[in-house]
Amino acid sequence: MKKIAIKRPKDDNFWLRVVSILIAIVLWFYVNSIINPIKKREIIIPIRYNVATLSKGLVMTEADAKEVRIVISGTQDELSKVDEKNIQAMVDFSDIRQTGEVKLPVAIQNPYHRINIESVYPKNVTVSIDNLVTIQKDVSVEINGNPKKGYIINNYQEEPNVISIKGAESDIKEISKCVAQLNLSLNDRSFKASVPVKVIDSRGKDITSLFDLSQKSIDVYVEILKTKQVPLSVKFKGSLPPSKIISKIILKPSTINIAGKEEDINSINEIVVGTIDTKMLDNVSTFQFDFSLPKNIKSLDNVKQVTITIYTDSVVEKPINIPIEVRGLSPGLVAKLSPDKVKVELKYYQSAQNSIDFNSLKAYVDVSNLTKGSYNLQVLVEKPENIKEFEVFPTYIKVEISENNQTKTQSQ
Repeated sequence: MKKIAIKRPKDDNFWLRVVSILIAIVLWFYVNSIINPIKKREIIIPIRYNVATLSKGLVMTEADAKEVRIVISGTQDELSKVDEKNIQAMVDFSDIRQTGEVKLPVAIQNPYHRINIESVYPKNVTVSIDNLVTIQKDVSVEINGNPKKGYIINNYQEEPNVISIKGAESDIKEISKCVAQLNLSLNDRSFKASVPVKVIDSRGKDITSLFDLSQKSIDVYVEILKTKQVPLSVKFKGSLPPSKIISKIILKPSTINIAGKEEDINSINEIVVGTIDTKMLDNVSTFQFDFSLPKNIKSLDNVKQVTITIYTDSVVEKPINIPIEVRGLSPGLVAKLSPDKVKVELKYYQSAQNSIDFNSLKAYVDVSNLTKGSYNLQVLVEKPENIKEFEVFPTYIKVEISENNQTKTQSQ
């Protein structure tokens, strides 16, 4: 066997260099283990589900984890430089082609080359995949609150009244209705508002966040009208004979509640339901009119027909001569009246004649606080009930007030 001879280095500093390297290695281990040691740190990172990689027509509905716990390691100096926002946990759907539950790995993207990923929990997540469905749904308007007192909501109009809803097929099946909830605050004018659309399930829960809506809000126009209660009346054509009179008119109903624009309502103080020819009137006459309203005015009552009952009567004129009483005369005085009687011409309805107490008819002059002297005083009358009107002849009389001679003689 041929021997291999090892040449000894000619440089005497060789061993010094070897020793220096060994010392450097020892110092490096010392510095990294004592001064800047390797440490571990736990961080929590939100999982980003890259749904953009899902096949067309599929959608992720649920996932059993929203974040992962990651243990990273590195020197103390390197760990202090780590910003958790730069480390990402991603779930990719590129290989998913069907619906159902599937387990997918969580991929960690670590931009720090001197930081190691020691562990990840969970390493996999279970997600639910469903069909992506689009439907058309009517939007109903729900109005809460009330307009100002004396006003009503006549109607409202929404635009659009149908929207498209896109979401998971299983979530779509839970939809009960789409609503736009409008809140009133004592409004007294018509207005237009943009109202958010809500998707509600069968339990009344708002599940709007589960879907993409073609319209997140709709425009709602609300028409508000002023209300008013007005009397009903009737017109007459022709005239009754002088001895006849309409004593009473009864309308059923006698008033009606109406609504309309403020300028229209303010101009209406009554509503004439029809015209009656006085030639058709008897003692008691009944008529019926189909109810109609002025243009742009709405009835708030269910009135289709108005019944009118008209009572006529004969007017009786009766003259009565009655003495004039003196009232309020002070003691010790006497009054002389000229004339001492008046004629009172009464007018009343013939139908009330039997109920009139003619004895209660009184004529008098009031001389309260008057002293001796001559006065021209008005004749006052107390009339019985059911007297329509009356006239007194003469209206004024002469009254002479003097001392009572009998009283004066007795005192002497």
